[in-house]
Amino acid sequence: MSKITITYDKTEYTLEYNRQSVKTMEAQGFVLDELTSKPMTMIPMLFSGAFIKNHRGLKRALIDEIFDNINDKNGLMEALMEMYAETLSALTDNAEAEGNATWARVN
Repeated sequence: MSKITITYDKTEYTLEYNRQSVKTMEAQGFVLDELTSKPMTMIPMLFSGAFIKNHRGLKRALIDEIFDNINDKNGLMEALMEMYAETLSALTDNAEAEGNATWARVN
């Protein structure tokens, strides 16, 4: 999975998603399809959701401050959307499955 590192106020943060962070975001109301229709709600949720995996205890005020001071927000949003989509793809992608489980339809 892809990661983004952000350095702010001499501290490095690693942004990434996993299944649990996406589930948490969805439980909090994040809907990827609403990113363009509700950008004032969904963009901050997409950004703050990327902190969940590695920086769960970080205060929302600091996350908002980092976002307010970051350069190239459009590029960052594109990268975050790609990372989010990668996480969703991993849910059904067979590439990572080493699996012992098989399934078959029985009529």
